Amino acid sequence: MDGADGVRFPTPFPSGGGQLGALVREYDWTRTPLGALAHWPQSLKTVTQTLLLSPVPIVLLWGEDGIMIYNDAYSVFAGDRHPELLGSKVREGWDEVADFNDNVMRVGLSGETLAYRNQELALERRGRLEPVWMDLDYSPVLDETGSPAGVMAIVVETTEKVLTERKLVESERRFRALATASSDIIYQMSPHWREMRHLDGRSLLTDTDAPTVAWMDEYLLPEDRAELQAAVGAAIAEVRPYQYEHRVRKADGSIGWVFSRAVPITNEAGEIVEWFGAASDITERRRTNEHLRLVINELNHRVKNTLAMVQAIAMRTFRDATDMGEAQSQFAARLVALAQANDLLTGERWAGASLCSAIEQAVRPHKPSDDRCRLTGDDLRISPKTALSLSLAMHELSTNAAKYGAWSNDRGQVRIDWSVDDGMLHIEWHEDGGPLVHVPERRGFGSRLIERGLAAELGGKVTLRFEPAGVRCVIDAPMTFAAGK
Repeated sequence: MDGADGVRFPTPFPSGGGQLGALVREYDWTRTPLGALAHWPQSLKTVTQTLLLSPVPIVLLWGEDGIMIYNDAYSVFAGDRHPELLGSKVREGWDEVADFNDNVMRVGLSGETLAYRNQELALERRGRLEPVWMDLDYSPVLDETGSPAGVMAIVVETTEKVLTERKLVESERRFRALATASSDIIYQMSPHWREMRHLDGRSLLTDTDAPTVAWMDEYLLPEDRAELQAAVGAAIAEVRPYQYEHRVRKADGSIGWVFSRAVPITNEAGEIVEWFGAASDITERRRTNEHLRLVINELNHRVKNTLAMVQAIAMRTFRDATDMGEAQSQFAARLVALAQANDLLTGERWAGASLCSAIEQAVRPHKPSDDRCRLTGDDLRISPKTALSLSLAMHELSTNAAKYGAWSNDRGQVRIDWSVDDGMLHIEWHEDGGPLVHVPERRGFGSRLIERGLAAELGGKVTLRFEPAGVRCVIDAPMTFAAGK
């Protein structure tokens, strides 16, 4: 450095170096094995000047005792041990890791290097030992003779990074446990859903372990793609969660339904970098809902038919009635017969009914005893519509038999036979042993119900004859019609 009169003054050592540069210049090095600053060898001065100007945390361990010289960046790592560490022996300055530093000095002064990544050491901080992680690089420093005279250490603390990574690993572990425990399908998609990056199909769908752009061909039906793409496009445009119910091709080749929901993962700029989603198998729920919808529609249809039948019974019962009290009794009895037929069908879930059960239930309330009513024929399945009509017809015949026919005395018999021949259902009602039968002067509702209504419902022919020995009713109908096939 030049003075005003041109005389050169020696540049102070060390030059610059921030706070630690000043401390090094002011420190009484005569109290250490290094001696006065002016008498330091050039090799020591050079490495000291270099580390003081470095922004990286560096500490120099000089001599056998590892006398410590460090820079401002290292002082931050040293914490409340600074500035007492300056000029101290490394084994004493960091006494809790003396064995570790003893090995460092031994290896470094032998001319070898050491490197550690995320090395964990227990250091005393805030009055207690705490785990600290560091990246450590140790290199020997040579003196003027070319022999190792010290060790230079680059010390970068990675505690925060290690703890963050461990939290991420733990979070990932917990997430994986949750995902494994879930029965939902798990998937990852690229920002614009062009590529499926991963899918765990949970045996419902075929797994996708490698990224694929053909996922729509694999999992979706062609006719469903446009609507799904529209739902995805809206979610991407608004950067919001996506959810949608759609059909899928299952791993076994069948078609199923899933409820899919995905959330966008964004960067600091708010841009979508990935989608993470889960899909639930709702195939059974959809099937159940569809069945329920069909049941409700069928129930509505049956209720309307039943009301129409009640309306017809009411109109025909009361239209020609001469005795209102008797008409009311007839109407009530016919409603009971209709209700009983419905009970029979309800027990069968309206899938059809037993012919024998339909007849037996209709005649049971009217017959005097079991020995005065004989049912003969193999049991058959008939449609709900046939069961209702046949039950009402049998009710009318039974009511007439109890009031005027075979069951109106103490010895009359009723025989009901049925058979199937060449695809035709043949049913015959025959009364015997009752009072002498006279042909009625006019046909009442019961007769019309039997002859016309039943014939129309069965798509066949019904003949009602009032023979002197007893009423006879013959029913002939195609079995395919009666069984609803």
